[in-house]
This record gives sequence, C-alpha cells and structure tokens, in this order.
Amino acid sequence: MLLQFWSISSCGAFHNSWALTHSGKHHNLMFNKPLYLRKSKPSTPVCVKAQLIDEFAQLAHNKVLVAAGVCGVIGQLSKPFTNVILYGKEFDFKSTLQAGGFPSSHSSAMVATATTLGLERGLSDSIFGLTVVYAGIVMYDAQGVRREAGNHARELNKIVPQITRANTIPSQDRGTDAEEGLERAGSYIPLKETIGHTEVEVTAGALLGFLVGLAVYTTL
Repeated sequence: MLLQFWSISSCGAFHNSWALTHSGKHHNLMFNKPLYLRKSKPSTPVCVKAQLIDEFAQLAHNKVLVAAGVCGVIGQLSKPFTNVILYGKEFDFKSTLQAGGFPSSHSSAMVATATTLGLERGLSDSIFGLTVVYAGIVMYDAQGVRREAGNHARELNKIVPQITRANTIPSQDRGTDAEEGLERAGSYIPLKETIGHTEVEVTAGALLGFLVGLAVYTTL
C-alpha cells in the first residue's frame, strides 16, 4: 500500500514523504530536493472539439429524446396526407409546420416520453409519474382550450369582415373614412383556425407515441 504525504513550504516548494509497507515492515523515504507542482496544460481546441462531438453523439443513445423526436417527425409529415384523405382538403406541405390536424404530434411526443421513461425507470418512479401527469395536461389542453380557440377563430373570421363592411358603407357624411374602412376590410388577415385537436386526433397521437416508445426502447 502506497501513501503519499505532502508538505508544502512557503516558497512554493515542498518535501515529499513516502510511507511504504511491505512484508509487515514500515519504511520511510525522505527526499531532500524540493519538488514543484507542474501546471496542467490547457486543453487544445482539438480536444475540446472532440469532447463536444462525443457529448452530442451521446444524444443518439437518449431513448426519451429519440422517441419524442421520431413521433414529432412522423406526426407532422403525415398531416398533409391525412388532411387530404380524412378531411378532403388540398395537399399543402406547409401543414407540416403548423399545429392541429391528424394526428396530434404533441400528444404522441408526450406519450412516447412517458412510455420510454416507464420502461427504463419503472412504473413506481416519480419521474414517470410526472411525465404521465404532464402528458394528460397536454392532451386535455389540445382537445379543450386549443380546440375552442380554433373554433372562436373560425367564427371571428366570418363575422369580422362582415361587421367591417357594414360599418363602412359609403355615405355623404363619411366619404373618405368609409373608403378607408373598406380597404381595411379587404386587408383583414384571417386568424389561424387549426390550433387544437379533436378527441380522435389526440387518441391517434397517443397511440402513435406508445408504439414508437416501445419500438425505440427495444431497438436502442
């Protein structure tokens, strides 16, 4: 067994005392010459870059992030096709960057997160319970508050232009103001109507998240 004792002097030098135990005997070795601490060399940019690359590479082994990301990609890329098949809308690739539609990407990502954590940490783990609660809040909000916000936006898009035109009918008294009001009515920017989800869309997203979570956990 090797024990090292350090004795540091005021000038920065120190004598090193070694205690060696071998075959039941105790030997002390004293060094008369002072020993100085050698400063460690700073990490080179190449080493720092390699460490950063290694840290980012570890993200590929994070099952939770992989499952949630895969669900988000699948859900968003499928929306242009489901809008055509299920809702009879025109094919619009821009819907991959928008909220709403079939399936619910938020719900799928949260359920995939909860599923993966439950399989990794166990169903009795507190973090798994936290994700389940958060997933329930997200799904409730998607088919509740956000859905109602979309319904309100749909009605406002119908009413606001009509009210604006009705209040800007040209007359002898209003003249120029009426013409400006008509211009404002024509430049009205509609509100986004597809914000929330229906119960079917939320359920489909949750099922997608559960299946992807199982697949990621078994493959990674």
